[in-house]
Amino acid sequence: MSESITAFLCGLGIDETGVSTAPELHHEDEDYEAAFDEVDDRISEFQEDAVVRELFSKGVDLREYARDVERDLKEAEERHVLEYVQECGSFVELHRQIEGSDRILANMDNLLSTFQADLAKISAEIETLQDQSQSMNIRLKNRIAVESQLNTVLEGIVISPDLIKKICEGEINEFFVQHLQELNRKMTYVKSQQGVHIRAYKDVAPELERLRFKAAEKSREFLLKKIDSLKAPNTNISIIQQNIFLKYKELFWFLMERFSEAAVEVRQNYINTVGTLYYGGFEKYTGMLKKLQTVIADKLDLMGLEEGAKRGLFTGKLSLKDKTNVYTLGERLNVLTDPDPGIILAHIADGQNLRFPFEAIFKSIHRLLMDNASSEYIFTIEYFAAKSRTMKSPIAELFHPERVFMEIFDTTVRLLQSITKTYADASFDAVGILLCIRLNSQNIMIQERRRVPILESYMNATNMILWPRFQAIMDMHIDSLKKASPAKLFATKDVHPHYITRRYAEFAASVLTLNHGYDDALLTNSLHRCRTEVEALLFRLSEELGDRKNRLVFLVNNYDLVVTILSEYAVPSIDPEKSYISSVLESKTSEFVDEELKPYFGEMVSFIHQFENDPKLEQLHAERFERVAVEFNNNWSNALNSINSSVIQCFSNFQNGARILQAVLTQLLLYYKRYLTMWEKRFHYNKQRVQPVAMQNVMLEIKKYRSAFN
Repeated sequence: MSESITAFLCGLGIDETGVSTAPELHHEDEDYEAAFDEVDDRISEFQEDAVVRELFSKGVDLREYARDVERDLKEAEERHVLEYVQECGSFVELHRQIEGSDRILANMDNLLSTFQADLAKISAEIETLQDQSQSMNIRLKNRIAVESQLNTVLEGIVISPDLIKKICEGEINEFFVQHLQELNRKMTYVKSQQGVHIRAYKDVAPELERLRFKAAEKSREFLLKKIDSLKAPNTNISIIQQNIFLKYKELFWFLMERFSEAAVEVRQNYINTVGTLYYGGFEKYTGMLKKLQTVIADKLDLMGLEEGAKRGLFTGKLSLKDKTNVYTLGERLNVLTDPDPGIILAHIADGQNLRFPFEAIFKSIHRLLMDNASSEYIFTIEYFAAKSRTMKSPIAELFHPERVFMEIFDTTVRLLQSITKTYADASFDAVGILLCIRLNSQNIMIQERRRVPILESYMNATNMILWPRFQAIMDMHIDSLKKASPAKLFATKDVHPHYITRRYAEFAASVLTLNHGYDDALLTNSLHRCRTEVEALLFRLSEELGDRKNRLVFLVNNYDLVVTILSEYAVPSIDPEKSYISSVLESKTSEFVDEELKPYFGEMVSFIHQFENDPKLEQLHAERFERVAVEFNNNWSNALNSINSSVIQCFSNFQNGARILQAVLTQLLLYYKRYLTMWEKRFHYNKQRVQPVAMQNVMLEIKKYRSAFN
């Protein structure tokens, strides 16, 4: 604040004592205007100072105030000087310390300067060493590159005496295979350097060629000898493949790459030998199984033929062939559901005098084929395909595993196809053919799980043999039903279920069971055609009976037999067929109920149908009601007894008879209740000369007959 005031007074040309220091102004002076303007500017400037402005506002004398300030400053200065004098010793000590520090810093400066000079020398030496190191690294890399190339060349062309000895004189073993691989690598290298003009390559080529011929000769002789050993009796081909051929597969690969003519010879020799072995084995095995086959059905087992057709010419007895299995599935289903491969040991089965249906023989043959084919296919992939993929030779296609496999198994597959076709063409066993079809489908899925698709075309061809024959047998069954003579089939003319019906029911259950999980429309359509003809035949047979009641009894018995047999199978695929037959059975049962009631209660039923909905029912003559009531009152008890006897006699199936009797009695109660309702509407509980039997009495009597069946 004091500096602001002092500066302000000085700006006005007044010192601290109040004496003006401004130059004397003369009106005639040229600078008068300029000096006055300057003073005015300073006044304006200091008026902006907060202290000066405050002093002006208080009316303080600035000169007096300036002198006070000056005095205070002098006192402050004297105090500071006195303090300085008192601290003089400290300042001297500080000065001495500063001088000591200067000396130390000077020494440090000299030391650092020397160190800097040394570092500069070392840096120069390091740069020199770096240059030398880079030069040495370049020379080292060049030498390594040259050494690597030289080593590659030497490894590729230098033929060691040990290599020559092992190839030319050594036995074929693991060491021979190792030297053969080394020889092959050298030949590959020299061949890759054909465009390089190095004398060593030309010098070593003839030696490598001689070694190639020698190695190919020994490999060929070894492989042909091992292939020939497969012809020995009781030789396990799979063991020889694993322990010999795959162990020394490098020999064959060497021939494929270096001597293709010998490789083709070995390949063809292997195909001929192994193919002949498989063919001979399966031919012998199938021949033995053929002796164990039992014939299930023949042309006399068609569904529409009469049983008399199967009698002997002289004995008149039914043949001893197992008729039961012609249409029923029974234990034959085990051939599909049993997880055991089911391979038949022919010599043991023959010793035990066992016999098998064709589907068991079919399963045994094809599971054996699949096992051998899978093993052989895996071998051909590992033995032939591994090297053939990298071959660029035109004959590489000869070594494709699928081609090798098909050439090996071609004769065997054709043999089995011929056996299947021969059986199918002579078979009349639709169930057996269908079992073979399902077995073939299982075989396809097994091969898919094994990831061995090589037999897929064969199995598809097998389906093309079996399906048409199955359809042909179905057509023959249907045709036999169309041509069936009711007079020959129905000589006894009784109302019990016909054997044609049992045949169809068992056959339908078998076919539908085998269709579970497949849902083949071909099967269901063929079975519907067969069912249509069976129903038509049943109606023709029923016409041979005398009256309508017997015809209905005959139809109900036959439809009930079908439902009973189908109910024995808990397979969802049977449900639609069972539902259809049940609906027809229900319809025929309803017709029989009405027919059974007609002789005893026909007048009452006719009366109900005629007048129940008549609007003039209350005006109907009382005698009409009374006549019906009298007849019912006189006959109903005996009629119930007669109905019970008739139903028991007509229906051999106890459960079916009980069900139908209950339906008859229930319908009678319904009719009688309707009659009583009409009676009440007509007479309104008025007493009449004749009173109908009470409903409770009828129900009590009916209950006796119902309890007899419970």
